[in-house]
Amino acid sequence: MSLSRRVPNLIGSLTFFIGAFNIFSNISRRFKGPSEKVNDYFFVYLNSAAFATILFTGFLLIILAQGLRRRKRRAWLITVVIVTLNIGVELLRFRIHFTQMGLALLLLLILISTRDEFRAKSDPSTRLRPLFILIFGFLFFFVVGILLFYFRHSKNVIGSPTLNDVMITVLAGMIWIAGPVRLASDLLQDTIRITLGAFGTFVIILPLWAYLRRVSKVPPTSQEDKLAIQQLVTKFGDEDSIGYFATRDDKSFIWTENRKAGIAFRVQSGAMIASGDPVGEFSLWPEAVKLFLAKAEEYGWTPAVLGASERGGRVWVDVAGMSAIEIGDEAIIDCQEFTLEGRPMANVRQTINKAKREGFTASVALISDLDIEEKILIQNLAKKWRGNSIERGFSMSMDRFLGDIDEGSILVRGYFNNELVGLLYFLPWGKVGFSLDRMQRAPKPLPGLTELMIEEMVNFCKVNKYKYISLNFAAFRSVIERAEKISAGPLLRTIRALIKFTSGWFQVESLNRFNAKFHPEWNARYLLYPGVGEFTRVVWAALRAEKFIDGFGLRKNWFR
Repeated sequence: MSLSRRVPNLIGSLTFFIGAFNIFSNISRRFKGPSEKVNDYFFVYLNSAAFATILFTGFLLIILAQGLRRRKRRAWLITVVIVTLNIGVELLRFRIHFTQMGLALLLLLILISTRDEFRAKSDPSTRLRPLFILIFGFLFFFVVGILLFYFRHSKNVIGSPTLNDVMITVLAGMIWIAGPVRLASDLLQDTIRITLGAFGTFVIILPLWAYLRRVSKVPPTSQEDKLAIQQLVTKFGDEDSIGYFATRDDKSFIWTENRKAGIAFRVQSGAMIASGDPVGEFSLWPEAVKLFLAKAEEYGWTPAVLGASERGGRVWVDVAGMSAIEIGDEAIIDCQEFTLEGRPMANVRQTINKAKREGFTASVALISDLDIEEKILIQNLAKKWRGNSIERGFSMSMDRFLGDIDEGSILVRGYFNNELVGLLYFLPWGKVGFSLDRMQRAPKPLPGLTELMIEEMVNFCKVNKYKYISLNFAAFRSVIERAEKISAGPLLRTIRALIKFTSGWFQVESLNRFNAKFHPEWNARYLLYPGVGEFTRVVWAALRAEKFIDGFGLRKNWFR
């Protein structure tokens, strides 16, 4: 990791530590009143407000630490203000905590001396961010309020109130109402009342501030952009089977100056993820990569690439100095050379022949030849077959089905006794073939149907002079293959066992076995990342972009 990235990371970690220290040291420290009796309640209010503000600023420092790690200018500015406020309010308390003040002063000096490291713009915000901040802020101050009674004021509580009594007191106190729990003196009672009331005020202020400081989203590709990308894919996309997926509705696009090349991307969890290889004229790919990196630098995003080919990955490595890890292979069928004859294809041939005898048939149609009623019927069936499962994918799948803009796509329909029970949907692959986007069928046993539909698609390509079709993406195929050899070491075998364990959710092994039946060519795909320090962030962002992880839940069926 370069020094320019290491400094913000260290400052972010220090900020997080100081914020957490402020919170826990103040919660756990027993309350001590002033050394002399205070007759003026102004000082009681001042001390209580200062105490609440210290906890509030500690909470904000924990939140801002992530922005500092990503070199956000706004995070730096707010942190400077918060630390200054933290130091100021500490001087207003009955007893000054010098360790806490010393750490705050140290952080302030470091922030000022490294101000030039924080140049990145703020991230685009979502409409739900203020709601998330409201919920998170409320839970934080609610828990802190409870802890105050059990740690800071535990010896000053009258009687033995239940947890329910404490919770009611905290909730009531956050709206400036007295609760059932009473403390030993009026001074203590006023102290806790003002502290809880300040907590409630902060809970309201934070989401309002977040709402007023929203930043516009990165705009997705326009209809005009999609048409232009389609033209580039048709003209220059014979080398990349997934180039057409750059036209997804949820992707943005960076163009070179002459608009003859560009990169599709999405920002996810602080990472700017390029989808596959750059699109367009190969000689302009380095320029597109540099523009992509400049955009990531401008906003403090971590640049990454998901689904790059060997050819595209080399450009990223040469221009950006990225590291690469193989994540799997595409199964490519050469339609002009493909045959079901011969011993190696005996299993597939017998499966297809049996399916035909049992009443299965298949047909191929151009999307442009389907009328609106047919499209609606097929879309409704596909939705019904999918049930409650989530539409996955980002780099190797499309987020629309039978769209008007995708007239060059192919639909293969499978029938059983003239009833539509399955489909394959292919998108254009330059001028040389098609790439599989979705494979769906009715939720019942249909042996041989998928193999039959693939054979029908291959025959269509043979007749119409298309050379290739790309089937499912086989995740970690090379790892599985190497682990099955007798020379495999313990680490490789452990990884193999982990893949086998997760196959129940992600269907890794079953897709590998299915693809291998057709004896395809294998086209490796890579994940590229800036360095080891950013690898975890990139993997997390990639999993979320592909919807294998959504929020805190895992998504099933890892295939397209």
